[in-house]
Amino acid sequence: MAISVDRVYQKVLAFANKEQRGYITPQEFNLFADQAQMEIFEQYFYDINQWSRQHGNNTVHSDMLTNLEEKVSLFEYTAVGDNITVLNKWGDVNLDNDLPDLYRLMNVRVNYPTSSGYKEAELVNDRTEFHLLSSSKLTKSSVERPLYLRYYNKYDRMKIYPYPVDDDGSDFDLSTDEYTTTPVDVTGIIHPTSSYDNGRYFFFNLLAMQNLVGDFETGNTVTLDLYRNGSLEASDLNLVLWDNTSANSTLTGGHGRISDWAVGTNSDFQVGDQLDVTDRQIVGNKRNVRVDYIRKPLTPNWGYVVVNDKALYNSTSSTDFQLHLSEESELVYRILAFAGVAIEKPQLTQMAAGFEQAKVQQEKQ
Repeated sequence: MAISVDRVYQKVLAFANKEQRGYITPQEFNLFADQAQMEIFEQYFYDINQWSRQHGNNTVHSDMLTNLEEKVSLFEYTAVGDNITVLNKWGDVNLDNDLPDLYRLMNVRVNYPTSSGYKEAELVNDRTEFHLLSSSKLTKSSVERPLYLRYYNKYDRMKIYPYPVDDDGSDFDLSTDEYTTTPVDVTGIIHPTSSYDNGRYFFFNLLAMQNLVGDFETGNTVTLDLYRNGSLEASDLNLVLWDNTSANSTLTGGHGRISDWAVGTNSDFQVGDQLDVTDRQIVGNKRNVRVDYIRKPLTPNWGYVVVNDKALYNSTSSTDFQLHLSEESELVYRILAFAGVAIEKPQLTQMAAGFEQAKVQQEKQ
């Protein structure tokens, strides 16, 4: 559900009567459109506060508070997964990085390994209030009743108490990357039953390899990357694997070799090398904290291409208004008012103000 940015622009141009009152360029329209949308959006919260003090009615479609909440609900985001990065063991969060489209915080939920599921954190308005709460055993934060403090210091921040911890109860450590897979260590390189050159064959823990690539039969080929001292040494190696136990060998675990190995290549193995899947994925650092919030509307944009010195609408580069469909008239009136100031046509601003006033009176009768 969106309001066509092109339809609004065409209505604005029609009202402005571009031949007689002046032309509103696409650049001007886009600036006015963003301003109008944000003004309408912000007004929702003031109107909700006002109408929540009034007696409503039982007719759902004409109850003002219900209608306003419906309009805001279009921008509510409920986290179904962890969406916050805890930066350190002191529970610091950079909201600018994690939630770049944040407009209003709703709920902060924290999962501690020692508690049962996610607990909703309570907002603390400032550090003074936090210290007061912490001074009492009854109000002090706990894993069953976490608190969070939102503040600004160079960027929009949040601090959570008690400090969130990783799944195993340890402090968050973002200094090293974690991966969705566990690499397999090369435990040996000398084949005990042959005179093959050292490094052609590698040995591994059978269970570790099965966890990485799944069950395999002797002679199966898999493609893995080779890491040495934490750095990628060779990629997309086609490896032939042996399950020593299934081969009735006196050996334990498993061993393998590169299917196209050649003397003098850099494909010799060393003890301590690690094998992992190609294009391995880093585990997201967003863990154990979920934030529900109201997001900002996307910035509207009337995209265009120039043909014969005229701007023609281009839907592929355009962004529609994200407000409720009922706000189309309001958008037109507000943009007209801004345009009247820009092109120095006060009668245009007066006309838009008249439309706006009539609409407000109708809503609040």
